[in-house]
Amino acid sequence: MGVSQRQFAHALGTAPNHICQIERGRCVPGAKLLRGMREQFGIDINWLLSGAPADITTTPLGQEVHTLVRHYRRADLDARAMLLYTARFMAGESGTSGSSAATGASPAGG
Repeated sequence: MGVSQRQFAHALGTAPNHICQIERGRCVPGAKLLRGMREQFGIDINWLLSGAPADITTTPLGQEVHTLVRHYRRADLDARAMLLYTARFMAGESGTSGSSAATGASPAGG
């Protein structure tokens, strides 16, 4: 994931020691922490608790969607705008101009 235990804990509003205790099986994360893991880091809660893969990633299309979402989450605002613009263009949507409004940049970068 590319973050330290301290960064992970800080993003979730808890102490690094608490994360350590969870990792070692000494305590179980509560609903608030699990929700934060999902919202902040895209962690599949079902996978985290059961170890079972998410159903959506078991199909080729699901794997592609999962990969696209993962890349989108890691992208900066300009890259996100370009990804949205490209997806709308490829889908044949006519309203592509609104996708770059969040960044103030044109889709072509100029």
